[in-house]
Amino acid sequence: MEGAAESVRNDEDRDDDEAEELISIEDRDVVVKNRRTGRKRSLLDLKWLFQKGPNVVKRAKGQEFDPEVLEEMKPMERFRYMRRKQDLENLRGNKLYDVPVLDENEWEVLEDLTSIRDNYSYNRILRNKRTKDIVYEVIEPPLSEEEQYIHDYLKDIMEKNIDVDRTTADDIENEMRLRNQMRKFLAQAGKHLDIPSFEKIFYYLSCYFLGYGKIQVMMEDPNMEDVSCDGTGIPIFVFHRKYKNIMTNIVFDDEERLDEFVVNLAQRSGKHISLMNPILDATLPDGSRLNATFGKEITTKGSSFTIRKFKEDPLTMVNLILFKTLSPEMAAHLWLAVQYGDTMMVSGGTASGKTTTLNAISHFIPPSSKIITIEDTREMQLPHLNWIAGLTREKKGENTGQSIDMYTLLVAALRQRPEYMIVGEVRGKETMAVFQAMATGQVTYATIHADSVAAIVHRLENPPINIPRILILGLNLVILQAQVRVKNKRTRRIKDLVEIVGQDPVSQEIISNKVYTWNPAKDEFRFSGHSNLYEKIMDREGLTTEEITGEIHSRADVLRWLAYSGKTNYQEVATVINEYYRDSKPVVKRARSELARLRMERPDLKL
Repeated sequence: MEGAAESVRNDEDRDDDEAEELISIEDRDVVVKNRRTGRKRSLLDLKWLFQKGPNVVKRAKGQEFDPEVLEEMKPMERFRYMRRKQDLENLRGNKLYDVPVLDENEWEVLEDLTSIRDNYSYNRILRNKRTKDIVYEVIEPPLSEEEQYIHDYLKDIMEKNIDVDRTTADDIENEMRLRNQMRKFLAQAGKHLDIPSFEKIFYYLSCYFLGYGKIQVMMEDPNMEDVSCDGTGIPIFVFHRKYKNIMTNIVFDDEERLDEFVVNLAQRSGKHISLMNPILDATLPDGSRLNATFGKEITTKGSSFTIRKFKEDPLTMVNLILFKTLSPEMAAHLWLAVQYGDTMMVSGGTASGKTTTLNAISHFIPPSSKIITIEDTREMQLPHLNWIAGLTREKKGENTGQSIDMYTLLVAALRQRPEYMIVGEVRGKETMAVFQAMATGQVTYATIHADSVAAIVHRLENPPINIPRILILGLNLVILQAQVRVKNKRTRRIKDLVEIVGQDPVSQEIISNKVYTWNPAKDEFRFSGHSNLYEKIMDREGLTTEEITGEIHSRADVLRWLAYSGKTNYQEVATVINEYYRDSKPVVKRARSELARLRMERPDLKL
């Protein structure tokens, strides 16, 4: 870093002819040089640094320090803040490396260069003009031969002496420790790095020790849903929100490296994978779901993994309306079903969006209701305060306590008198407890793998679940969801909203009523004109058909307003839903006023 700083005068404490030039800040060592004599010295007096350091660094780098922030900091925090701020200022506006230039004869740019981490990593989406393949290109800083050598040296020595918690998603403290350890081991080896080299090596080490290594860029990209590796020598594939399944330019060429990577993923999730136990289902620190295999015995191309990314800002019913997964009127129907205590199951195939829809439906639960969720991997995310989030636990070895499965959590949950109970997915003995709870009037929601009501009944009645048909009648509403193609694009649609009405006394078959159905030819949703839910509400509340229809339209208009106003954040949506529960009239009035304005401003908008 020598020579990188501009000259600076400490006018308060020194004469002009003794003004000093800031050379570097390394750990606690502040190096300055006398501009007249050329003599260097280390300022280890931290008191001087804390008093004069902000002024020195500000003048040297043109940085703007917030005095209030500095005042609130403890001395060491203030020092770290200054040092890190200086590092960033040295890099700001200066690229660590030049991004590779594309061959325009071979590649078409679909999505231009996007910065994932400032100055560190980028991505872009390209289409090969000859093969028409779409590629997700990851761009990371190249290392020189010497930088690669130092990186490998540090990685090897730090792996044996690492002092960071790899099972936490809070990396701020870990990053600080990693930087300090890098400086320590570099000093021990007598190595000095300029800032760009230090930052590039730190980037790769932080990805390895604190992040997701070769897939870090994809894990940080908000447009990614899934990241998967099928084996050695095969490009990693991602599921992009816009382009769906596309391959990347990242490949694990070495079998040993891929095995090591899968073991690291397991360690980050706090679990273990090996040839003895080669299959892993786990939750990563950020909440993403991990499924991995180890070695070639059960996946012949080598170790594999699929990561289903967790969204901290979950999709809401408003998002699903904008995606055309369902219509505003269908969403309003689900809102009424939640309020009036219908039991529900969201059913569909793999990656059909069952959990996303279940989570969005749960946002309709009245704000003060007591909710208990039960999952084997963390996926549900609710805005409610009165919410207990249950998670299963596997026994990891001797003296680690007992395993806690979904059945155990369900039994415990029922003793806590929840108003709403949500089960991530039913597939085993816990299903009996779910349907017994439904039969007693407990409002319960769950997901299940099946593509029709008949398939649900068949699965429930047969091993390993074995639910008596009489208990299935405790289920009120089935949401059938699927991944479909619309205009040659893969998307998700709720194909049917089906009510379980009863049982035929002669044939013993389940009687159902399709309330809403998706028309694939027109990509529209059709109301059948009849709903048992509406009849139940009319009997309970003494309402007329017109009043129920009006309530559906009011709620649909509120959701429509949120959708076309861009209010998709789950906290925003929850706030409006809570306001509706308190006093619906002003909310409906505001929604319809805004919709009228939108129609005037954008007559082409289909509202």
